[in-house]
Amino acid sequence: MIKTRYKIQEYFSKETKIHCDRVEQYTKAMAEELRLSAYDTKMLTVAAKYHDIGKYYIPEKILNAPRPLTGLERKVIDMHAYYGYEACMEYGFEKDICELILLHHGTHKYRTLTDEQISDFAKEYFQILMAADIYDALISDRVYRRAIDHDRALDIIAENPEIKRWVFLALEKISLC
Repeated sequence: MIKTRYKIQEYFSKETKIHCDRVEQYTKAMAEELRLSAYDTKMLTVAAKYHDIGKYYIPEKILNAPRPLTGLERKVIDMHAYYGYEACMEYGFEKDICELILLHHGTHKYRTLTDEQISDFAKEYFQILMAADIYDALISDRVYRRAIDHDRALDIIAENPEIKRWVFLALEKISLC
């Protein structure tokens, strides 16, 4: 399994790998700030490291569009969470990791599992990965827009109804370090 996990990173573009590495760092710092168990922290950080693996299946002209995406393009790119879930299930990743990858953009985006099929672990902790992912995406330059500042990024995340207050406070604390 370890060799497979290293091999799967070969599918990342340079930008995606850098993004995933930063999301992994934020996720780990948040888990430590929240004093999660070693197991929970490990599941979250592995999911963070591979959360965007599904982008491999998205056409490059959409991924690297130097403009805002059209509605259809947005739907195509949103499928990467589902594709990542399926790929990681095939690679034999733990179910909790796969479900976190599936939910990393929220609970209502292109998923095939019902609420009853999703583990309590994923339901409880997906928002940590989601907050870390959103934060890094907002404070980083993208091909279609410049990075926004730290305070504005936190304001946007605070308005997201799927990110609970306890997660937001952990992100706020670790992002000030």
